[in-house]
Amino acid sequence: GSSGYSGRSGYSGFSQLNTVQLNIFSAISDVTTGDGKTYFRISSILNGKSLTTVHALVLTAGTTETTDVQITRIRSGTPVDMLSTKLTIDSGETVSHTAATPAVIDTVSDSGTRDDVVEHDLIRIDIDAVSTTAPKGLIVTLEFA
Repeated sequence: GSSGYSGRSGYSGFSQLNTVQLNIFSAISDVTTGDGKTYFRISSILNGKSLTTVHALVLTAGTTETTDVQITRIRSGTPVDMLSTKLTIDSGETVSHTAATPAVIDTVSDSGTRDDVVEHDLIRIDIDAVSTTAPKGLIVTLEFA
């Protein structure tokens, strides 16, 4: 069942699956670059979990070059990239799981690991690059275990 979050932020979480799905851009909006396109707070349900799967999709494919997404964890004001290889959607495609270069979740240990989350961490979605002809609509899905 749904955790009950929904609304303008585009957040909807499914506690039984430890999945968070974020609607970053609407179906008619061009994806644009920038840090902090959306944020969400880690709740007690995800406390102590690790990021295990990331996925992105656009509703209309962009063309020429990739669209690149970074997942950033902010703990005590300090941002840390959670991906050592960014999540990408290739030119002409609508999903990240077919990307020529798959995303890699960073498990490097430095004061914990970069993939772990604790209650009250903030997760920030950064768009680091966009196809020359921008895609429309962007949904990012994160799974924690």
